[in-house]
Amino acid sequence: MNTTLDVFTDGQYDVNRLEEIYAINQQNIPAIGALGSVDKLQELLSISSYHSVLLLDKNVIGFTICFREKTSYWSENYKYFMKSLKKFLYIDRIVIDQNYRREGFGKKLYEDIFLNAQQEVLSITAEVNTKPINQASLSFHTHMGFKQIGKRDFDDHNVAYFIK
Repeated sequence: MNTTLDVFTDGQYDVNRLEEIYAINQQNIPAIGALGSVDKLQELLSISSYHSVLLLDKNVIGFTICFREKTSYWSENYKYFMKSLKKFLYIDRIVIDQNYRREGFGKKLYEDIFLNAQQEVLSITAEVNTKPINQASLSFHTHMGFKQIGKRDFDDHNVAYFIK
């Protein structure tokens, strides 16, 4: 089994991988926010600061989408960090196909994000669902060195905000 991590910055992405990324995203709702269409995914990627695609034998098994400060991203969770931080990298979504979890792939994706952020001395931010609870993600973020700095209750879900 051969893994490859393709990294894209400044709104770049591989148009040939959109359907696979979209399918993995939608399979992981509610842990990851739903995307209404492949076009919405494409819109997100086009304004992303950092995006990676994890391939196993040329098949997508995971991906990340991250944003720097002052991006025109509409997420309320992203805006939470915009209010208090001047310089950061926000992890909007990081997803591993359910068939490949607990094999170190999530850690691999995070380690590359850490390396990218380290180059510009950026804080790394994320949110995790607390209702419905995503205990695996909460534990993982704590294990990876994130600290909770806030929380928010929405009508249909709640989140905790983290920074590293």
